[in-house]
Amino acid sequence: MTEQNVKADQMNNSSFEGSENILLEAKGLYAIYHGLEGAENVVALRGLDIMIQQREFVSVVGTSGAGKSTLLRILGGLQRPSAGSLRYFGQDITNVSEDLLVPFRRNTIGFIFQEGNLLAEHSAYENVLKTLRYAGVSYSASVKRTKEVLHQLGMTSRMHARPQKLSGGELQRVAIARALANKPLLILADEPTGNLDHENTDQVMGLLKDLHNEMNTSILIVTHSPHVASYSDRNIELSDGKIVGHHDAGSNIYALEKSRSVIISETGNMTLPPEVMSAIEPYGNMWNFRFELLNDNPRIIATPKSTSSGICPICNTPVEINSSFCTNCGARLQR
Repeated sequence: MTEQNVKADQMNNSSFEGSENILLEAKGLYAIYHGLEGAENVVALRGLDIMIQQREFVSVVGTSGAGKSTLLRILGGLQRPSAGSLRYFGQDITNVSEDLLVPFRRNTIGFIFQEGNLLAEHSAYENVLKTLRYAGVSYSASVKRTKEVLHQLGMTSRMHARPQKLSGGELQRVAIARALANKPLLILADEPTGNLDHENTDQVMGLLKDLHNEMNTSILIVTHSPHVASYSDRNIELSDGKIVGHHDAGSNIYALEKSRSVIISETGNMTLPPEVMSAIEPYGNMWNFRFELLNDNPRIIATPKSTSSGICPICNTPVEINSSFCTNCGARLQR
């Protein structure tokens, strides 16, 4: 793959306008952190499939430890998955070299973090300006764009203040300005209102919603807050490293079990909702399935089967009895 393939600013945006309009597609994502000798694996992601279309506003919602931040880092090219693939505009970037990945991230993705991560010794203006200069934008164009985006976010009168002189809401406005400065196709936000009170949360999320409606930028937010997730057009529910439900706009984000849709992947994988998993846990993790069509109503009948020691406990792939690692997800097997 050449840099021509990877740099979004060299791509013709019209070529992305396919029938599916897919911006990002990840399949079978695993993130496994191997423990030291004798320690158990820490499995952050368990075979996730996720797709983001152009101009979508999507939230990934889940409790602390669900795998949200790991997912965001992998989707943003900041961390490589243990297994699985990641594509932007149909181009596989899973194993692209860092030399090509850096300009791709810089020209395609804007990041917003909970802490803001602003440079303390520089003003709001300088924080945004340096982002553009680092991206190779000329000084005059950087100055113009910096003033433009800070004005857009209502920070013109505060642009020369340093981070320690800014309120929490103002810090996040600058962080958003920095993320938007290079006109990315995708904004990835990790708990962007986690340190804000309710009023500032509504202001920041309202700004993001307005900016999304005005621009051709997709937004993906990971959050534990149902209130934040309610601003999105679509919600993905994450639990214990697995997607357990999809929710359309208008769903009651405070009662996800009432609107949860379960998706069967192209490879036949399906993650059951937490309440179903709790109910079937006493019967083991090996089941037989039978499809029936009763009065034109399709249904699947499941009956438990004895468990086998030849199954990976992480991804349920058959493994050799004496194997030390799963050949599919790379998990260390306890023997």
